[in-house]
Amino acid sequence: MHLTWLLALAVTVLAVYIGLRLAPQLGLVDLPDSRKKHVGSVPLVGGIAIYAGICVALVLSGQYINHMPFLAAGALIVATGVWDDVRGVSPYIRLALQAVSVWLIAGWGGRYIADLGHLMPDGSVLSLGWLGVAFTIFAGVALINAFNMTDGLDGLCATMALAALFGGLVMAASIGSHYFEVRLLSVLGAAIIGFLLFNFPFPGRGQASAFLGDAGSYLLGLSVLYSVILLTQGENRAMPPVSALWFCLLPLLDMGGISIRRVMRRRSPFAADREHLHHVFTLAKFSPAATTGAMAAIALIGVLVGTTLVFGNIPELIQFGLFVALAGLYLWHLMRTWKQLRFLSRSIDRRVLNRRSLTAQEMRRETDVRGRAGDFEGANDPVFERRSGENRRGRRRDDALPAVH
Repeated sequence: MHLTWLLALAVTVLAVYIGLRLAPQLGLVDLPDSRKKHVGSVPLVGGIAIYAGICVALVLSGQYINHMPFLAAGALIVATGVWDDVRGVSPYIRLALQAVSVWLIAGWGGRYIADLGHLMPDGSVLSLGWLGVAFTIFAGVALINAFNMTDGLDGLCATMALAALFGGLVMAASIGSHYFEVRLLSVLGAAIIGFLLFNFPFPGRGQASAFLGDAGSYLLGLSVLYSVILLTQGENRAMPPVSALWFCLLPLLDMGGISIRRVMRRRSPFAADREHLHHVFTLAKFSPAATTGAMAAIALIGVLVGTTLVFGNIPELIQFGLFVALAGLYLWHLMRTWKQLRFLSRSIDRRVLNRRSLTAQEMRRETDVRGRAGDFEGANDPVFERRSGENRRGRRRDDALPAVH
């Protein structure tokens, strides 16, 4: 029995310990301000540590030869994230570097989404032909940013990625010929678990001792993409491509819902706000730990549904239709939720302002409801977003420059 996964976990833990000591000297920390509840500066070393665990495990086990394009893409995406964490990167440069990272897998490595499975009405395969590489780059950049959008609470992004990889591992293990994919998924999952030991909101833990940073959320999105390509393409595929939608349920629904609502408001789909799903949970007075736990449970339900549909031999076109129906229901429900929160916010504002004139800070303290749901318009100002490097240093982005999350 190969224990490559154990090596990945151990190296990741060691890398986090080293990073905790070096990060403050390098400026790779998330600083608290009026928008952040954590105490003190928290090292943003998750991405570097996870990548170190993956690299060491694959190199020492000799598996790196089969995954060189992925390791090269991972190096570039981590470097991009670290740059953004420390200095701040233009969204357009960030998108371009993400696209290049995916191209290293799809174009240089020759591993891309060549078809979307049996989605034609007659049950035949929907082949992408010469559009395969371009589609992979587009889908890959979208998936990377979908996971980046979930990086708003301790343990959330890593848990979403772990759920997706777990679903892939189950499908790969059910096919005896996918031995190398099983080993890779085990390594990826173990590295993430090693980081979660420092980041997951365990009972009694005040706050995480290390954050993913953009480097980490980008890397997790890229890792899930690479795993999906390996498992869904080729004649002996472990699962249909549509299963990836169910395994990445929450990140995709959140990104899609956010983008559609922004466009409907005539805003850039890249503009930052606080209308992500985890914000809905926190505004509904769920604690951060409860929010992470609830969303992890929903993600696992998505994995369960995806695997059940495959093992039940449900046609792929029906699987896709069910996902689209769920996405539509999610968007409809979430838009109603935010309308109710906005109405509640304005109603409370009128009552408070009728009593006396308050500063914005005093109004946020007026009631718990006002503090969580009432400051709706202010909460959607781009300065409230946490994850960009510039915002971490307490500087407001130029409003003309859209954010990617």
